Order: sequence, then C-alpha cells, then structure tokens
Amino acid sequence: MLIDCETRKPLGLLPGRDAGTLAAWLREHPGVEVICRDRAGSYAEGARLGAPQAVQVADRFHLWQNLGTAIEQCVRRHNECLRRPGSGPGDRPDIPFSSEPPSAKEMSPIETRIRERHAIVHALLDQGHGIREIARELHMGANTVRRCARTEYPEQLLGSRRQPRPSQLDPYKPYLVL
Repeated sequence: MLIDCETRKPLGLLPGRDAGTLAAWLREHPGVEVICRDRAGSYAEGARLGAPQAVQVADRFHLWQNLGTAIEQCVRRHNECLRRPGSGPGDRPDIPFSSEPPSAKEMSPIETRIRERHAIVHALLDQGHGIREIARELHMGANTVRRCARTEYPEQLLGSRRQPRPSQLDPYKPYLVL
C-alpha cells in the first residue's frame, strides 16, 4: 500500500512487492520527491528505477529497527568482553547464550540458515562423522564446517559475520566514545 506521508491518505495498492511494480507506479505518477520505505531491497531498487530524483528515507519504526539490529550485533561481537558479576579482571568470561533461539519471525533468513547449519553440523559430529565427510554430504566448504564445529553456540558465528567497514563517523569517534 502506498501512502502520502503528509496527508496520511492512501495513494494506491500495488499488485505485487517487486521492484518492477513499484517502478511502474512511480513512472505513472511523476513528481515524487521523497520516498519513505521499509528495508526491503526490492523497494530500494524500484524507487531508484521509477523515481531516480527522489530521496529515499526510513520511517521511525525502521530507524528503531535498524538501531536495535546494530546494537544486537555489537553485543554479539563483544560478548567475549563481558564478564560475569564477581569475576576477577583477569578471568575469562563464560557467559552462556540462551539455549532458546529467537522465533523464526525475529530472525533474518541468514541467521536462520546459520543456526540450522550449526545444528546439523553438530548433530553429524555427535554421530561420529568427520569434517570432510560432513562437508561433502552438506555441499559445504571444509573451513565452513570447521568453523561451525569449533563454536559451541550459533551466536558465536553470528557475531563475527561482518567485518567493520569504514564509516563517515570514524574521524569523530574519539569524541563520541566515552
């Protein structure tokens, strides 16, 4: 559903969720200056094709969702830095992840796939299969299977998925970090 954000009135209902449908609608309705959309990649592409002059922005909900995702990834990435209350400064942290994975609705498709892969690899290892045998059977690289085998919890794989990229904020981070 397309809505005019200023008047909050519906503009139209698209027959599909693909880039071509949105691009066609935008071409039929020239003059769009700002497109407020969700995080779907197809909408980004459709907006770029149908109204290249328009600025694409996120609404408050999706900004909060992006922030929550970023915080969750940061906490996962730095889980090893956290210590249990009462542990000494030199003690290695031992914070178990919850055994209850989040519901499928809360997980991205990549996170779901990583969790499933981790469970399958560990199940096969428990049955006595070797790394190369599992890699062949699952059509995965041996290094991927080894990485899964070395981790006790799938969250340890999720935390290291992304390498930090340069940011426009890098020059200002010393002033932002306390």
